[in-house]
Amino acid sequence: MRSDNEKPITFTQTARRTQIVACAIEVIAEIGWAQTSIRKIADRVGVAMSAVLYHFGNKDNLVDAIVEEMYRSALAVVVPAVTAETTASGKLDAYIRANIAYFHSHRVHLTALTQISTSYKPSGGRAFEELGLKPELSDELAALDPTAILVAGQQDREFGEFPVTSMAIAVRGAVNAVVEKILGDPDFDAPAYGEDLVDIFGRAVGVRR
Repeated sequence: MRSDNEKPITFTQTARRTQIVACAIEVIAEIGWAQTSIRKIADRVGVAMSAVLYHFGNKDNLVDAIVEEMYRSALAVVVPAVTAETTASGKLDAYIRANIAYFHSHRVHLTALTQISTSYKPSGGRAFEELGLKPELSDELAALDPTAILVAGQQDREFGEFPVTSMAIAVRGAVNAVVEKILGDPDFDAPAYGEDLVDIFGRAVGVRR
């Protein structure tokens, strides 16, 4: 893989890396992590194995890139939706809807991530939660935590009194729980579930509609 001391990655190289990551996600989702190899990913891209290894070096680096792409694709959906709202209640609703919408429209990503999380063992003793986390990305991921929204809502007296940490855990848990339903039931109505959560947590935090 390219070292930090080499020239910046060009637009063409970035495009190729993006293509490789996208194809890797597809392959992992289709055949599972255990059956996935650099050769199969290269075949899907339509390049030689050496091209994949040039950009990523090994499967560990490729997995880091895959997980980072999943984080960034989620941020690209959730952050604009939340930022567009001006009230805490609006932001909480947008947070719930945007996360559910992301999960609903990224089934292949979710399948690949499930395969990686259950079958892949990170090298160097790293925890799975550490994968793909560049320093700047770690800061950006705070947007995927509803805690700040809940705190702001209480400070503005838009929300009632409740334990913020517990409520944040409940919101994240309810939102993330939809992943299992989406992957297990192709007919599951995720948007309707999202609307149910908007109503449930609106009542829970004391929003006056």
